[in-house]
Amino acid sequence: MGIGRYLGSLARVSAVAALVVGAVAAPAVSAAAAPAAADGSGSAAAGVWRKAVISGPFTIRDDEGWAAGTYCRGEVHAENWTNGTVGPNEWWRTYCGGEIRVELHAYASVVDAAGTLEFGLDAFFFEGTNDRTTDLDDEVTGVRVRVPAGQSVPYTVYLKNGENGGKDWATLDLTFSNTA
Repeated sequence: MGIGRYLGSLARVSAVAALVVGAVAAPAVSAAAAPAAADGSGSAAAGVWRKAVISGPFTIRDDEGWAAGTYCRGEVHAENWTNGTVGPNEWWRTYCGGEIRVELHAYASVVDAAGTLEFGLDAFFFEGTNDRTTDLDDEVTGVRVRVPAGQSVPYTVYLKNGENGGKDWATLDLTFSNTA
């Protein structure tokens, strides 16, 4: 085995060890061998592929300017396959009334050999003279949700514009799902 390939293997094992040791009490991982997964595949947490899904209905109200009284409704649906960490990056975005933009920036990380996912989410509410505005009016940051393999966890995000008495707002009734 060449030195470059050996160092690459060592780096992958070290990354797996950091995930496993940080998430659960587990045997130490050496460069010689990674711990076997519960399914007997010989893979550690980084070898477990999971589909991370964020979904659910949303409602946005634009009650300012020419679009006053506009309600926008729809479905959030964002998914990524991961066997390590995906993100943080923008997973989903929508617009309402020509003045509002709502974004979800998320990550999903496999945290153990059983396939548990940790979702991280930051939600942003922009409102201005058009939907390309950089005027950030509200945010929910630092959301962390752990979801065992094959399960789902609900979580509601509420965002509002404080500049006009909270008449512009968004509610996202999200479900974090960990599917095969």
